[in-house]
Amino acid sequence: MSDASAPDELAALRDEFPGYRFRRQQIRGVACYLAEASGDAVARGDAEAPRAAARSPAVLAAMLAAAAGRPLRLRPQAVAAAYCDRLLTVRQCAEMFGVSRTTIVKLLVDQGIVLRRAGDGLDEEAVVRAYRDDGLSLAECGAHFGISPRRVTALLDRHDVPRRPAGRPARPRS
Repeated sequence: MSDASAPDELAALRDEFPGYRFRRQQIRGVACYLAEASGDAVARGDAEAPRAAARSPAVLAAMLAAAAGRPLRLRPQAVAAAYCDRLLTVRQCAEMFGVSRTTIVKLLVDQGIVLRRAGDGLDEEAVVRAYRDDGLSLAECGAHFGISPRRVTALLDRHDVPRRPAGRPARPRS
């Protein structure tokens, strides 16, 4: 981010969001772009975000556009950050960005990100104990460990755990 490009970037932001004042400022030693709604815009209710700050003008523009309800361009870096850093699932990313799960998967694969599978790092013995010793149902085990009931069934089969008949009587509540 060079100082020579800052006036051009600020001019573009001013053109796109006329109710705001923009400036570049150091915050704790980091160069940031600041947007502050003008007093008139706040009084009229035109400023959805009275103040915003970001390290890049593109991110600042996206924040203001989102606050104003404008459609946003889907950025692969934002999807990757949501999936990897915030540990959202593909489904949660799709809901967050308003696109299909297939689109999210394509963006992640294109960036070389290995997709997680529900239950990665699962303690299989804990699932077996929950089903066999604690009396949880397949659905309850799945919900507790974040996997599907079908995956619980496959896991129990791998560990030679006999399944209880369907429709078993309700277990006593403690």
